[in-house]
Amino acid sequence: MSDALSRHAVLASLLFGVAGFLANLLRVEIFFNVDFIFGSAFVMFAILHAGLGPGVAAALLAGSATWVLWNHPWALVILAAEAICVGWLVRRRSWDLLLADILFWTVLGAPLVWVFYHHLLHTSVQTTTLIILKQAVNGIINTILAYLIHVAWRAWTRPGTGIRPALRPAFFITMVAMVAFPALLFLVVYVRRGIHQEEQLLVRHSAELDQVARQALREWIEDKHQGVTTLAALATRPGAPRERLQEATEIIRAATPAFRRVGVLDARADVIAYSPLNDDEGRPVLGRNFADRPYLPALRASLRPLVGDLVMGRIGPTQPMLPLLAPILREGRYDGYCIGVTNLDHVRELLQTLAGQSGAQLTLLDRNQRVISSTRRELAVMSEFHPPIAETRPLGEGAWQWIPRLKPGTSRMQRWRSSLLVREGLLTPQFPWKVRVELPLVPMLDSLTRISLFGLGTLYLLILGTAALAQTLSQRFTDSISKLEAATRAFPLLLQADAGTPLALPPSGIEEMHRLNGHFQQMADALRSSFHELNALKDTLEERVATRTRELQEAVDTIKTLHGIIPICASCKKIRDDHGSWNQLETYISQHTDADFTHGICPECSERLYPGLRPKSSEGRSGPA
Repeated sequence: MSDALSRHAVLASLLFGVAGFLANLLRVEIFFNVDFIFGSAFVMFAILHAGLGPGVAAALLAGSATWVLWNHPWALVILAAEAICVGWLVRRRSWDLLLADILFWTVLGAPLVWVFYHHLLHTSVQTTTLIILKQAVNGIINTILAYLIHVAWRAWTRPGTGIRPALRPAFFITMVAMVAFPALLFLVVYVRRGIHQEEQLLVRHSAELDQVARQALREWIEDKHQGVTTLAALATRPGAPRERLQEATEIIRAATPAFRRVGVLDARADVIAYSPLNDDEGRPVLGRNFADRPYLPALRASLRPLVGDLVMGRIGPTQPMLPLLAPILREGRYDGYCIGVTNLDHVRELLQTLAGQSGAQLTLLDRNQRVISSTRRELAVMSEFHPPIAETRPLGEGAWQWIPRLKPGTSRMQRWRSSLLVREGLLTPQFPWKVRVELPLVPMLDSLTRISLFGLGTLYLLILGTAALAQTLSQRFTDSISKLEAATRAFPLLLQADAGTPLALPPSGIEEMHRLNGHFQQMADALRSSFHELNALKDTLEERVATRTRELQEAVDTIKTLHGIIPICASCKKIRDDHGSWNQLETYISQHTDADFTHGICPECSERLYPGLRPKSSEGRSGPA
């Protein structure tokens, strides 16, 4: 027998554990890895169906799915603790399943979540509080589902066995379920609607920021390019002395602080005018040759103003430079160019101004995916931009959510707090620089966390209030039924008691129960009256039966006497009695029976005694003597 029970426990643990594992994987996401899982419903069902040990084993198996979902083992520990606590209270202390689970999450579950998530996983106070409320509500919902599954299972597998759910827990859990399920559904719909609205606001904000950034950069480049183009126009004038070009170069550089250097070079790429005239080491710049610059072939081919790619400067310290170029054309032929070397710090300041206080990050990339400038300090100028491998989720309108990869020892919720909304756009179709806009999701997550905190907190308090009310009402209702049950159980004894002993049926606060008690009292009074009447009849019945028995015995004795051997005279037909006297036949029979006699004469005697007398009746009957 013990082997059979052991096999049943192992089978139940595996069955419910696997079912719980799969149910946990099929999670319902409220937002950004705030998930509702339903595996513990099978764990609670295992506790009700198979006992504490199989329930805890099922909890360990089902809870291992949370390690996969959330990248840490602490949820598994909490779910196992829930199974141990609830199973002990239900199986050993005969608590209601739902009351035991509410007690666990209120007294033990919340502190465990706080220790594991806040102190070990280093989540924020706000996020930890959200997890406490989410897991508590999730656990209570699963417990209600487990009870409903348990009742349905018994009704299906054991019909007609007399195993029925008790009224008080059924009433209690039904009341809590009627409040919890609609409220949870409303909360999920409300939060998801809030997520969609917040995402659309971010998408629109990123689109506006992208448009403004591209427009501002285009205008900035056109404004700075205008100075270089003006200098190229001056250089094309015939007979313009170099002193005049040098003076114009100095003026344009002074008028445009974004230019670190401004110069004019001839067709061989020799410097003929430059500002400043000397480099940082005091050496003159005039006459230097820059024919090896990579932007010159494109400038000669297009013969139009051009923004070159980033190159390393050759004047002064070696550092990246962004050249703005304009060709010098004489009679439609290339005859040199003008250059303005921009200060990239100005581009960075422009990007920071555009980003403002929104927390956005703006990065300007050239056609080779190298960083021109960025508000992200970790991105060095001219470094190749390769965003880390991550998960992406499209949000529409050209934007997507960038979600970093999980790191060991961090939860998935923390990963979402590092995610970004990203958008990239070309500066112009002819000028294939890209502006990358990155908006952090932390403000949106904080807003949604506050909404969810309020919603889950309200739902949890609503569940606690409903549970307290349901417990009170179910207790009062079932107390009346229990008292009526006790009275019906004691009623056979009351029937034998004195008629003045009252039936203990206290009045109920429920109208229907009050009427039921009244009807039962009337029925009890009627039954007691009938019972006492029957008892009285029983007391006289024995005497009446004894009298009747004696009478019947006398009649039987008389009948037996008449059926015995009676001495009768062969001539006169007299009968001798017990005293030896001879009595007429009719006298003897009259004394021993209730028969009476009347006399007549038969036809034979009439013929013999009265031969001359003919009977008047043809039937030969004589009249009375």
